Amino acid sequence: MELEMWNIFQTSRGANATMILSVTIGIWIAARFASVARENDAPVLMKAIISVFALSGFAFGWMVITRALNSWVVQASALSSLEESGTELSPLAGQFVEMYGGEFLTNPGLIGMAYLISGLLIAILPLWLKDNR
Repeated sequence: MELEMWNIFQTSRGANATMILSVTIGIWIAARFASVARENDAPVLMKAIISVFALSGFAFGWMVITRALNSWVVQASALSSLEESGTELSPLAGQFVEMYGGEFLTNPGLIGMAYLISGLLIAILPLWLKDNR
């Protein structure tokens, strides 16, 4: 049973990786839109639309990374329930439960936050700050 749970967990990690890749591509698209808008001296309405897109990507990224991290909490909880039912867990599973067991996360962690905030700033700041040339 434990092996089946690890297989399901591994499958979910592939889906999470794909979603995180979509966040990365979204950040790149927002930054590219901002770059083109700045080069072409876009009107304020266009800058506002690009900013909304970048903010939406930030919120989407926050959700995706938080959910990806919570899959680890779910796996730890499932393994813990398996152990409580009387099944002996492998040493690796026991360590996994100790490390990742607990409450669900509401944020993407420090690294995820730093990544998302820097991506948002890369996309928005060039739109609204003047160049010193």
